[in-house]
Amino acid sequence: MRKQKKRGFTLIELIVVVAILVALLLILVPRLTGFTSTAAEVQCQQTRQKVMEMYNAYQIKGEPVSIEDLLKNKDDEYFISTPKCSSGGEYSVIDIKGLVTLIKCSKHGSTLTGNVDTTPIGVRNTTMGIIDYINSLSGDEKKKIYGANYTNNTSVVEFIKNSLYNGKWPELDPGLVSAAGQGKSKMYLKMCYNNNDIKSPASKENTIVFASTKDDTSWNATMIYDFNRNCWLAPTKSSKNKNISVNNQSWNKLYTSISDWQPVEYSE
Repeated sequence: MRKQKKRGFTLIELIVVVAILVALLLILVPRLTGFTSTAAEVQCQQTRQKVMEMYNAYQIKGEPVSIEDLLKNKDDEYFISTPKCSSGGEYSVIDIKGLVTLIKCSKHGSTLTGNVDTTPIGVRNTTMGIIDYINSLSGDEKKKIYGANYTNNTSVVEFIKNSLYNGKWPELDPGLVSAAGQGKSKMYLKMCYNNNDIKSPASKENTIVFASTKDDTSWNATMIYDFNRNCWLAPTKSSKNKNISVNNQSWNKLYTSISDWQPVEYSE
């Protein structure tokens, strides 16, 4: 009986197999890398959260402790081991007295040690406090804390959005939006500071709180808060401007442009 010769792979078949393996690697490696990156970010967030919880617990007990001591685990008193980011991120503290305290990782962002006031007055006060805080820093300190060695409206607002609101602006109450004649649109609470005076001590006159349909760092406003009357203003059907850019405007200048906007009548 004639023996059958064992047939090996041809060159073309080998090339096809290698090509398939390469394609699979190209698909799987980024995903695995992404999973690793996500896990590291979650671990870092949990670490900062534990430090925050420990800080708040000591505040409640009436035994204030500094966040710096917690992060250093001073005298090994607070944690089994010193809090660290597994990706090698550096922890620092941003303490804006009377407003917010942030635990910042150089690789994964910030965690608040408390709640942020998202009322219009709270947003205005927070914006002013952060501007004064940033202006007090050196160029190198600014670079470390919020990524730029200068102070301008865009960089400040992006810092507020990413550090205080986890990258997403607060949404306005749907009932308020509807009462303003904006239908069922989602509206986001945002702020803008007059860039022409941003290096001077922060003032109420230069801080504009407004609402927009876009969850980004753009300046077109569909609703604007009037602090003199403590109410939201919105355009009517007959208003000349249905939306307006609030960039680089003081309140007095802006108010002249929206003089035909009307107060929004709404109560929760």
